[in-house]
Amino acid sequence: MNVLIVDDEEVLRYGIKAMIERMDLPFIVVGMAEDGVQALEQLVQLEPDVILSDIRMPRMGGLELIQLATAQYPKVRSIILSGYDDFEYAKRAIRLGCKDYLVKPPSFSELRELLLSIYKERSEEKEKLLDETRKSKIINRNQLLIRTDFLRSLIAKSGVLRTTDIREQARGIGLNLDKEHYAVATLKFEKQAELRKKYNSAEWELLKYAAWNITEEMLEHPLCFYDEASHLVMLIKEPLSAEDCIEKCMALRYNINHFLNLTASITISQPVPLSSIGVAYKEVSQLLSMRWVRDKSVVVTSSDTATLTNDNIQYHLDQLLELFKADDTREICSKLNSWVLSVKDSAYSPTALERLAQELKIAVITLYRNLLVCDEDSRTQGLSSMPAWLERLELADSLMELISPLLLAIERLDLKEQSGTLLHNRTVEQAIAYIRARFNSNLNLSSIAEEVNMTPAYFSVLFKKKTGKGVIEYLTGIRMEEAKKLLQETDSKTYQVAEQVGYPDAAYFSNQFKRYTGMTPQEFRNKGQL
Repeated sequence: MNVLIVDDEEVLRYGIKAMIERMDLPFIVVGMAEDGVQALEQLVQLEPDVILSDIRMPRMGGLELIQLATAQYPKVRSIILSGYDDFEYAKRAIRLGCKDYLVKPPSFSELRELLLSIYKERSEEKEKLLDETRKSKIINRNQLLIRTDFLRSLIAKSGVLRTTDIREQARGIGLNLDKEHYAVATLKFEKQAELRKKYNSAEWELLKYAAWNITEEMLEHPLCFYDEASHLVMLIKEPLSAEDCIEKCMALRYNINHFLNLTASITISQPVPLSSIGVAYKEVSQLLSMRWVRDKSVVVTSSDTATLTNDNIQYHLDQLLELFKADDTREICSKLNSWVLSVKDSAYSPTALERLAQELKIAVITLYRNLLVCDEDSRTQGLSSMPAWLERLELADSLMELISPLLLAIERLDLKEQSGTLLHNRTVEQAIAYIRARFNSNLNLSSIAEEVNMTPAYFSVLFKKKTGKGVIEYLTGIRMEEAKKLLQETDSKTYQVAEQVGYPDAAYFSNQFKRYTGMTPQEFRNKGQL
């Protein structure tokens, strides 16, 4: 549930926000405002379930805010915050429909108890609605199927049937299509990936039916149905102005969110003759692609997109191809984010946006598979989760949501690589310490690799990558440097020096020493004594 906090004291606003975030309750602070005027500006966009407001504020106080907010959103729950000396104001707030009152600053336990009671009331309200829906669904199922089939065929055959025939058939199944003009609207449920995790198919169908019931009640007629894409399609009867249609659809979206906790985007056509509703349906279905470039659910009308005529998407198609030339994952992330922002600023038509979204899906899938190929350890796990990953892409609501799974996969891969780099560094450091401590014993590649729990082949590649030298080359260097010291600082014989640095064969040691220094051990000693 969404909460809007309104108070002219910044410290109190952030304090209450922090309190709510610490509560184990399904409440999210979606906005904060310093007075009623600012709160009203946020109200339409945020559509909060709960407004938690101070009474006394500059420009517009809590009482006026509650009155205006309740008129616009009658289901919103208001909680008043006030000092001990504001009790008269609190009583007035209660008369305006505000049920709850807290003395500021509210304690954690008081606020949590109040929010918990609101959540329980909402849950009971939802369960009651769903129970009634179950009963009505059983009773009206056949009639609903018949009407849905008819209305689906109507939008598919628009312009083919005569208006008189349409109306006659509609009357035969209890529908009234006697108005001359209708606006067509589509409602698309959002966060589908989350919904599929939260609800099984039977529960989801019940929620859809409940949304249909709410829509029918608000339209005051049964001219609404689900199309093949599970979008809720509505025929809005005249006389309604464009503003009236928008207001009705926004109220519908608010009620579906309030009662069912479902968010949705809605698109609305201009009023058209009954014979043209199929054309209008295709138009509003296309308008849903405008959601790709918005960060939140939208209400879009055909007039909103009248100036969006840019269909030339070649530049952004070329930019998608450039992603495959990126040298590293950070560059891919940067280019993807820049690409999305650029598309948002390009005033593309709905048709162009839909095509770009499909091309972006293909690019994201290809890049993801390329990452799996590069990361051999993750390949099996990644390919096994591919179906769920693809489903998440198909259910995305915006371009940012389309690229988010790839960005997350890249982030995980980068973290893995960083973790692997640290682990590999520690492994090489451990091996070097072991070599320095045991260089005069019978060491070889296998014994050193065994010490750090790696296969000789893999350890050899890793060691050279980190040090620039092979394992035996590094070991030889340590032994030769120690031999040089012994030859210069002691009177030990050559065979004794050889044994002290790990060579039981003095001849072999002399050979290695000359190869390393260009001199025999005796020549090196004599040179040092000059």
